[in-house]
Amino acid sequence: MRRRLVTVAAALLGMLLVALMVPLVNAYAEDRTQDVFVRRLTDVTRFAVLAERALEDGHFNELETDLERYADVYGGTVVVTDANSVVIAASTPGADARDPDVARAVEQALSGSGTSPPPTAWPWQGDPIVLGSPVGRDAQVLGSVILVTPTDDIRSDVGVRLGLLVLAGLAVLVLTAVGVVGPFVRWVLRPVSSLDEAALKLAEGDLSTRVPALAGPPELRHLARSFNQMADNVETSQQQQRDLIADASHQLGNPLTALRLRLENLRATTGDEGEADLALDEADRLNSIVESLLDLSQVGAHQVTAQPVDVAAQARHRCEMWAPVIEHLEVDLPVSATALATPDIVDVALDALLDNAAKFAAGSRVEVRLRTLDDHVVLSVRDHGRGLHADDLSQVGARFFRGREHQNIGGTGLGLAIVRARVETFAGHFAIGPAEGGGLVAEVMLPRWTGAQPRSLK
Repeated sequence: MRRRLVTVAAALLGMLLVALMVPLVNAYAEDRTQDVFVRRLTDVTRFAVLAERALEDGHFNELETDLERYADVYGGTVVVTDANSVVIAASTPGADARDPDVARAVEQALSGSGTSPPPTAWPWQGDPIVLGSPVGRDAQVLGSVILVTPTDDIRSDVGVRLGLLVLAGLAVLVLTAVGVVGPFVRWVLRPVSSLDEAALKLAEGDLSTRVPALAGPPELRHLARSFNQMADNVETSQQQQRDLIADASHQLGNPLTALRLRLENLRATTGDEGEADLALDEADRLNSIVESLLDLSQVGAHQVTAQPVDVAAQARHRCEMWAPVIEHLEVDLPVSATALATPDIVDVALDALLDNAAKFAAGSRVEVRLRTLDDHVVLSVRDHGRGLHADDLSQVGARFFRGREHQNIGGTGLGLAIVRARVETFAGHFAIGPAEGGGLVAEVMLPRWTGAQPRSLK
């Protein structure tokens, strides 16, 4: 964007310089052309007086000598004709009046008309200036004097001035672009860059991001203040949500504990273990939901530091812990695979995924795989159970979601939501869907560690 703005500003400045230079060069070229025209017209008038005398007495030697001497000093060609357009004297021997420009000037002079001012001489034009004057007295025209003067000096002078103006314009353009336009564009865009970086950080979950509101144009300063106010409101809103969940979880914890104790006492006193056990199971389930909500509310609440984690080693250890629970557990892990994550993410993910596999695909084969794919380390858990109904697949991983065929199986419906939130905290990705041949496959994609320094995340 900065390059485009500088280019546009430089183009506008260049157009302004051209608009200023064109009248100056045009005025100078017209002035030089007019000056030569006036001086040469004076010379033509003088030659007309000399030619009148020569035509009256019939002696042209002195006139030819003056014409030759003039041509040697000032250049060009001077031709004197009689009333019949016959050349009687010339600065160059053998000159005639058959040249179209000269013939036109002779015809105009013999008609008694003077020469009109010539067009402006430009460097890219090579036409000479042709002037004519009638020779005679009163209304009698005895002949004509034609002066053909080259415009080399004018064109050279105008070309030099034009070149100097172009160089000066380019120098002004470069100096202005470097010294004025560049700093001005940077001053304008610096708040925009800060806003862009802050918006990106805010989108990634860093709610502490703010931008300076004292730099740049007034409109951008107002935008920066509005952005900071929005970030404050978002941070306050999320903090209030976390505080509400944390407070609710804490406040529900004590009554649930008391309720469980009363249920145990009731079972001991009444001896009705069936109903009491069901009530205790529901209390445990409610307590599990409260704890899961508390865990979910803490995701993104504090800044964490991603660091190199050997996913293969942690997954191998976790699978060993779950092996007694899952009858057919197949593990395919490399010796080592390092990702950029938090130390507990593998435990959290595998605990939730293997727990779901053990509950919802009991007795089926469960496969744990780990592979490296481009810039990510992919940990997958695949079961060979009944899978989910097609209408339920799009809701897998949503909070409190439970498939229509698993309503009677214990659980809170928050395990996968917690995994998704934790993984996405540090630019990871979580996906779950149907597996080829039946069952479900869940994938946790973690950024692959390439030796870069750990980064702080929120």
